[in-house]
Amino acid sequence: MNKNRIKDIRENIPVAKYDKKLGCMQRQDGSYMDIYLIVPKDLVNGDPDDIEMDCFIWAKFYKTYGLDAEIISMKFPCDTGKQQDYWRKLHERNENPLFDQMIQRKLSELEYRERHTVKKEFYLQVFYETEEEISSSRKTLESTMGIRYLGSEASGAAGGTELLEELSEEKKQQILFKIANKNSQIF
Repeated sequence: MNKNRIKDIRENIPVAKYDKKLGCMQRQDGSYMDIYLIVPKDLVNGDPDDIEMDCFIWAKFYKTYGLDAEIISMKFPCDTGKQQDYWRKLHERNENPLFDQMIQRKLSELEYRERHTVKKEFYLQVFYETEEEISSSRKTLESTMGIRYLGSEASGAAGGTELLEELSEEKKQQILFKIANKNSQIF
């Protein structure tokens, strides 16, 4: 890759390092940036009151959050590898020929889904100038949107009202890599 191309990438995504103490990326100019997963909701089958409440929460966020923020959307291929492994193991242990046809149908459905289905994810990217802004900004995000932290008991549990989810360092780096390299595949 030529040096001008590398320079362009560094100018567009100027991340210097990951600050483990603060849990966010530090940029080359000394400012900071963090990425949160926006927790997906079923808008078609969801309760209209819950959907309206979420809209009010987002409106409150936009009114109260004074720093720069950006919503990122990404599409990923649907990974059905674990489910396919499960059905293959069942197929190996199966002794009933009638059950064999159902297993083959399930496997073909999963293979089709993996080839033709994409998973959409949305992220909230926030920018900070100083370490003090990080603390106050996270308090604002926590009070308005709610953040589901890594390793918390409520992760994936029903009844969680958080609209954001904390990401691991590895996932944040994968997202930045994907932003810089549009044709790459990450999981």
